[in-house]
Amino acid sequence: MAQPSIFSASRTVYWPGEFADLVNMLKGQDANGTSSHPPMYRYNTGAIIFAAILGLTHQREREVGTQRQEISTDTFETQRFRNTSLASFLLLVPLLGSGDIELLRPEREEELIRKFERYTAGGLEYLRGAMSRSPDMSGKAVIEAEIKRAEAAALMKAFGE
Repeated sequence: MAQPSIFSASRTVYWPGEFADLVNMLKGQDANGTSSHPPMYRYNTGAIIFAAILGLTHQREREVGTQRQEISTDTFETQRFRNTSLASFLLLVPLLGSGDIELLRPEREEELIRKFERYTAGGLEYLRGAMSRSPDMSGKAVIEAEIKRAEAAALMKAFGE
């Protein structure tokens, strides 16, 4: 039996195309899309969610811009992290960032998605800067440090410290 959609209709999620090389890097590819190292994510959806979490963690938002790539919310809904639809992150990131539970109302879905996109764009911009300051050209050290930072921030928030 198919899972019901968490959105009232299929929507489009945009991310800045200027960061396609970073998304490829997270997928284990070089700037041309050729496999070059072990991937962190298999698909763009995972890399985009990681970027949004970085944007949220570092309180970085920016507009996507005109050179943009797109992914349907249906794609996020069909892909999973353990037992959870990746579409759940489309809701969770903006909700955590704004604290506005009203964003979950069906009539505010577009606003919710635009907020997710801004965190994604801010996270990719942050990652570009962090990568440029790192001597590790593969990005592995930067990504590992960011994952640890996000985990620590989540724990601190969960336990009120």
